[in-house]
Amino acid sequence: MSSKSSMDTERQPLLPGGSSITTTTATTTPATSDDGLSVIDDKLEDITWQSEAWLIASHSLPLVPTYLLHYAFQMTIIVAAASQLSTQELAGVSLGMMTSNIVGFAVLEGLATALDTLCAQAYGGGKLELVGLHTVRVTVLANILAVPIGLIWAFSPQLLAHMVPQPDLALNAGTFLRWSIIGIPGYATFETGKRFMQAQNNFTAGLYVLVVCLPINIFLNWLLVYHLQLGIPGCALSAAVTNFLRPIFLAIYALWWQPSSLKCWPRALTVRAVFSEWGSISRLAAPATLMTLSEWMAFEVLQISSSYLSEAALAAQTFAGTGANLAWHIPFAASVATSTRLGHMVGAGKLEMAKTVSWWYLIIFVVLGLVNMGLEAGAIGWSAAYLTDDTEVRSAALGTIPWAAFFCFWDCVATWSHGTIRGLGWQRIGSFLSVVITYGLGVPLALFLELGLPHLGLRGLWIGLGVALCVLTIVEGAVVMSRDWRKAYQEAQERQEE
Repeated sequence: MSSKSSMDTERQPLLPGGSSITTTTATTTPATSDDGLSVIDDKLEDITWQSEAWLIASHSLPLVPTYLLHYAFQMTIIVAAASQLSTQELAGVSLGMMTSNIVGFAVLEGLATALDTLCAQAYGGGKLELVGLHTVRVTVLANILAVPIGLIWAFSPQLLAHMVPQPDLALNAGTFLRWSIIGIPGYATFETGKRFMQAQNNFTAGLYVLVVCLPINIFLNWLLVYHLQLGIPGCALSAAVTNFLRPIFLAIYALWWQPSSLKCWPRALTVRAVFSEWGSISRLAAPATLMTLSEWMAFEVLQISSSYLSEAALAAQTFAGTGANLAWHIPFAASVATSTRLGHMVGAGKLEMAKTVSWWYLIIFVVLGLVNMGLEAGAIGWSAAYLTDDTEVRSAALGTIPWAAFFCFWDCVATWSHGTIRGLGWQRIGSFLSVVITYGLGVPLALFLELGLPHLGLRGLWIGLGVALCVLTIVEGAVVMSRDWRKAYQEAQERQEE
């Protein structure tokens, strides 16, 4: 079957005032599921900017605490380490966590984002069992990648010894990584399973699992770090065991509390089916992984650069960076909901509808960006007022407010273009632009303004990052919105026919 399907154009009322949009569909037959039920609602008159804003808000609402709970798990490790370990051991745990994020979790997270495209488009196109098959394929691939990641972590004490001047720091970080290995498969499987549920508009499954796992994690920290005094291995094991349990609880939830989700699970799985058609997965996963990894690494590099200023600047950067990290979870949740919604529409061939609502989503993200500016300013101001008595730290923190808020605005709007790219399946465009602009403009500009001739300190760091995100968002948005979206549908059809 040719990938270029015949295209029909239909006009239906969209807004109460009689406005309409031209909606391109793949064929005259609406997208239907394997059991003949319509997946995408064809009543276009019900699609308004108000209904879409409500849909994004309702889908994002459970995702915000979900991602905040991810962050809380890392905080429990830091709290346990800070209260029981020496300063050297705490530094080793921090370095180990940063290394695990870059050389491990960022790779697995990027790989899992391929399902934001594959599963959503398959579900929108009515290929329900393909949703499950894609999930199994990416899960298997992620667990295969877990092997080299685990080997790197296993030999991390020796590897870090060549990069870190302090031998004890390298050993402590390597010890943390070694004891964290058992959690890698669980982390990978949970991320893919979570997207299996999200493709079916179930955005609460991950939240329920993490709510159950958080007290388990806290108990394990108490048992292993406080009670048994296992030190660094205890910190690592508490997180690793929790990661191992997450996909088990998710499977229990799907089987017993949400059995309707199994309509997307393949009735018959064969080894040949699982290990076939990995080309389309790789074409999405590789650029998505590169995109995620480049962003994580850039932020970590620039965080480290603040240590070259002063201790006061480093402390102030902790306030600003933590506030930005927390605020980012709100637009990122909306971005996940956006990519899923657009993926459904593209999979169903509703291209003009998808393009129209994407513009509406841009307005939503601009509003969220303004909200995030206020949240970041408030977080820095509160931290400076109540968490430190050092006037130098307080002054440095307050000086970053306008520029950190500027960064947060564009960081928020950038998640709109990233979500649109994932929904369309054009990660290769996003990865290319992200790497070029981040490392060709953002990092050099931030380092120059921070440490170079202008010597703006922390202000320069946030200005450089903010300018790069501004340019990236504008360029990504212009490229994606000006392209022919019929190509995205044709690519989706090719993936569904494979």
